[in-house]
Amino acid sequence: MTIQQQSYKTRYPLGAHLVVKHLGYSHHGIYAGRGRVIHYSGFAHLFKKHPIEITSLQRFSRGKTIHIQYYQQPKYQGRKVVRRMRSRMHENNYHLIINNCEHLCTWAITGVESSPQVVMMMNRLTTIGYISSILSYMNGMLLTITTTCFALVLYIKKKLRDKANSINSLK
Repeated sequence: MTIQQQSYKTRYPLGAHLVVKHLGYSHHGIYAGRGRVIHYSGFAHLFKKHPIEITSLQRFSRGKTIHIQYYQQPKYQGRKVVRRMRSRMHENNYHLIINNCEHLCTWAITGVESSPQVVMMMNRLTTIGYISSILSYMNGMLLTITTTCFALVLYIKKKLRDKANSINSLK
């Protein structure tokens, strides 16, 4: 898969996988012709979940640059991709992790639902989890070492005090 950048005024091939990049995520849709895009709007309408819908390029892009995602060996192309998308119109089973707009578009073109951005995010979260575990372990070790050192200092001070007291009592 490769992505190329184009503006929404450009003519897109029928069935093209369109991508709009936002801060922290990208939104995906399929070009249906005549300036329209079929996409899973998901939470695009603030926090209210919406079904698969057809909208204008302008509404889909919200003024951002539209990119095209290309596939080396797509299973479906053109009208067939649009027909597959239309077969799921009004479906309202959006799920950020297992059934989002990218899953829908890859399914329409390849026959297999996938979301590389979800996989990438899960990898990032796993890395953060590992780093957090290591830091927590190191923090625990540091606390143990600090406590042990503090206890040793108190022990040594007590022994020195006891020795000084025993010398003073002999005088």
